Amino acid sequence: MKVEEKILETALKLADAVEVIYEEGESRSVSFDHNKLKYIHNKSIRGVGLRIIKNGKIGFSSTTDLRIPEKLVERALASAQFGQEAKFEFPSPSKFFEVKIFDKEVIDFPIENAISFGKEAIDKALSVCPDYQCSVEVGKSFGTRRLLNSRGLDVSRNSTFYGMGIDIVLVKDKGLVWVGEGESSRRKIDGLLRVTEKVLEKLRLAEQEVKINSGILPVIFTPKAVGLLVAPLEMGCNGKLIQKGASPLIGRLGEKIADERLTIYDDPTIDFALGSYPLDGEGVQSQRKPLLERGVLKNYLFDLQTAGMLSARSTGNGIRGFSSQPAPACTNITIEPGDMKLEDMIKDIKYGVLVDQVLGGGQSNTLAGEFSVNLDLGFLIEKGELVGRVKDCMIAGNVYEVFNKLAAIGSRPEWYGSNYVPALYFSGLSVVGKEE
Repeated sequence: MKVEEKILETALKLADAVEVIYEEGESRSVSFDHNKLKYIHNKSIRGVGLRIIKNGKIGFSSTTDLRIPEKLVERALASAQFGQEAKFEFPSPSKFFEVKIFDKEVIDFPIENAISFGKEAIDKALSVCPDYQCSVEVGKSFGTRRLLNSRGLDVSRNSTFYGMGIDIVLVKDKGLVWVGEGESSRRKIDGLLRVTEKVLEKLRLAEQEVKINSGILPVIFTPKAVGLLVAPLEMGCNGKLIQKGASPLIGRLGEKIADERLTIYDDPTIDFALGSYPLDGEGVQSQRKPLLERGVLKNYLFDLQTAGMLSARSTGNGIRGFSSQPAPACTNITIEPGDMKLEDMIKDIKYGVLVDQVLGGGQSNTLAGEFSVNLDLGFLIEKGELVGRVKDCMIAGNVYEVFNKLAAIGSRPEWYGSNYVPALYFSGLSVVGKEE
């Protein structure tokens, strides 16, 4: 009998309902720093989490020491005495649609080959400018998860991850310029040189530094920067914050809160995307669901417990690892593309800003939708052209207001982490430049 099965059997003798989650995995990565190989890193982990319902209350415990599973059961029972009242039942087995999250090519890829990839990318960068300081990371991981409960659910899934990225820093007399790019997926991907070329192009554009006038200006957020605007919406739709009464979106389902051209989905059903899965961490079927549909707020995101507390249904967003209880969270965020190319957005602006990287995104009241950020990498647009990197500039606003100032939505979405989003072009945002 496997250890997770023994834990289920033991706990069920003492608890009313039981859930066991078992995970094991291995990761390997290659890292370069300051143009030189820094390390090859290997990490393995194996652990189990136990959630029980005893006398109507939730207990939880986890461990990486699987030698004495009885202790895990004892700790879960003890925590149930002070646990939250259970407002759910564990799901029973059901049919579900498969989502591809495993690629054998990731398993077979020799991580040592990443050393030559990293050297090639760094050589490419240094051929452009020998003063560049490059950091490169290439990594892969694979793991297994098994979820069992006392209602007969028993599902296992294997998953993989592959990621690569490069950061290039150029130290200048009056500061430095840093540009980073990367790609990641649940399947093997190539293109570190392509990513490097993207960084080098942005560094080229950043060679000329310019000042900008303060005012209400048209602003374009590249796909890389759109995550700053999406994050408050993710928080606002989080069922836990709804349940706590902390979200500004409470009671606004069905209300138009953004431009009607804006449709944003939470979608864990995309093959090989980072946030994808066939079943969530509680065994609930994954599903694609709109957060905004043509500007109208459509859904909050729930796990089982949070949904039960609000007399709702889980949306399949119970996210967790073996060492934590489930909590509602977004998976993959997608924005339906529009019909305007990024280059056409730039051509459309007489005087404005292109935002690519920011600093300080979490320092405002993000939950209320506010942002106030310094531009880490942004460009001044004059007469439809990028004329140089903007220094000492801040952009501020509230996403729930900004989403109603859309001038256009980009036609070419790009993946950045678990976001698949296009550029967004706004008619007027508050831009503050440094006064002389």
